[in-house]
Amino acid sequence: MSSPLNDNVVEVWVVDLRASGVEIENAFQLLSDDERRRAEQFRFPVHRDRFVMGRAGLRRILAGYLQSEPTELVFTYTEFGKPSLVAPQTDIRFNASRSHDKALIACSRGREIGVDIEKIREDLEVDDLARRFFSVEENDRLQAVPPDLRHLAFLRCWTCKEAFLKAIGMGLSLDPVKIDVSVALADPVAVLATDAQKFIVNGWSLIAFGTAAVEGHLSALVTNGTELDVSVRRWAG
Repeated sequence: MSSPLNDNVVEVWVVDLRASGVEIENAFQLLSDDERRRAEQFRFPVHRDRFVMGRAGLRRILAGYLQSEPTELVFTYTEFGKPSLVAPQTDIRFNASRSHDKALIACSRGREIGVDIEKIREDLEVDDLARRFFSVEENDRLQAVPPDLRHLAFLRCWTCKEAFLKAIGMGLSLDPVKIDVSVALADPVAVLATDAQKFIVNGWSLIAFGTAAVEGHLSALVTNGTELDVSVRRWAG
């Protein structure tokens, strides 16, 4: 259960998107008409169900902070798709990311925030992807990582970059090459770390989470400000 957020607190919620048919139907009832239409556009039921559980989880978590009902929340979106709340009025900022059957929902008060999660995969053409989306410095540091760890290093850098783009509200509308988070690859051994590591990039806090946050996944959080109390919590529904 979420509780009131203090100004220097950032809470990152891990949401399990696996659910029974009854749980999915109950979650569906919490969504707005627009969210329901978006859910029905998914081609495969598993993707629809994960979207439904992710949106319902977001509504439940925010409603807990606001002491409101999940169905009472009204969202608006920027031209780049970043959501915020228009009702109830609040200074709570949030961001969400899904990968397979896990979601992360990050919440703060009065500070912009971005989060990204990716399931660890070894079938990625990391060198080709890095040449397309990474800066020169990021590519150089990626190539310094031993080949057997390069897929982890790529995902570590990608989640940091994606979280940064989401925090500034641009998403992939801004060329990822223009955002450099090579500091996250400065230590090749760090890609094996299970604990979180914090970096400061242009006044933003960048936290790269290892697999201790979500088993089998890498993730990252970016928010403005440096003196923060960041915690990772499991959402129990």
